Amino acid sequence: MRNKVAVIGECMLEVSTMGGEWNRSSLPAGLSFGGDTLNTAIYLARLGIDVDYVSAVGDDDMSGWMLEQWRAEGVGCDLVNRIENTVPGLYLIQIDEQGERSFRYWRADSPASRMFDDAAEAEVMFEKLSAYQHIYLSGISLAICTEAARYRLFDFLTGYRAKGGEVIFDGNYRPRLWASPEVARDAYETMYRLADLVLPSDEDEALLFGPENPDQVVARLKSLGATEIVLKMGEGGCLIGAESGLVAVPAEIVTVVDSTAAGDSFNAGFIAARFNGQDIPDACRAANRLAATVIQHRGAMIPLDAMPG
Repeated sequence: MRNKVAVIGECMLEVSTMGGEWNRSSLPAGLSFGGDTLNTAIYLARLGIDVDYVSAVGDDDMSGWMLEQWRAEGVGCDLVNRIENTVPGLYLIQIDEQGERSFRYWRADSPASRMFDDAAEAEVMFEKLSAYQHIYLSGISLAICTEAARYRLFDFLTGYRAKGGEVIFDGNYRPRLWASPEVARDAYETMYRLADLVLPSDEDEALLFGPENPDQVVARLKSLGATEIVLKMGEGGCLIGAESGLVAVPAEIVTVVDSTAAGDSFNAGFIAARFNGQDIPDACRAANRLAATVIQHRGAMIPLDAMPG
């Protein structure tokens, strides 16, 4: 499966409101779906990359509706399990006047959080994943797993990478999903040792590991074994940790309407460009261009005709 990507994660139903405060003037404006890894999977598919989503949803009508939408975007769903008598998680997204977002979640015991709980079922899934050249996951993919399931996944990824598979990790950190910062740090350090390509953000790294300058972040990730590092820095662009040293690539400065999926789309733009043979700096420029377009629209997914050429 040359350059076919399996993306592991969770997608939930999304209720959106306008305005930073909950009041009668900001009652729910729409129902959609969203999730960091699913956003990346859809943008990868739009960029011509063969991608399958790996998750679990319920057996309800809304789960069926989500699967229809994903397939319509070109995302393969053969590895999405449907669990009986369950419904997907739900989150409320509120956007302030500066385009910054805040979230409230209802996701306890969601179907996706059970993905690797059963050892026998996990082994069947891991056997299927072994056929892929690339596996992509995020910090949220790890956070929703139980501890046993997480280490089951780590064991698989260790063997998968040893056999030549490429692991891509987005360090998306949501503190409320973790039992403690210590548990999260241990999991992230394990993933940084397992990953070939890491796509962290300076904001998430500071939140989890404490204040560091960008050079220090890249040095720490290199010391853990990450082989290709692209540190996302928002308006500051991104910093590449290359064998020849550090390379800074400036961002495209635009007016932010909604920052939702900025990092997710960046990741997709970068990965697609690399798969298409571009070097790392050019891939960063392509990623910056897609992310800059996305944050000028409301919601995670921009209209198809707005995709940059």
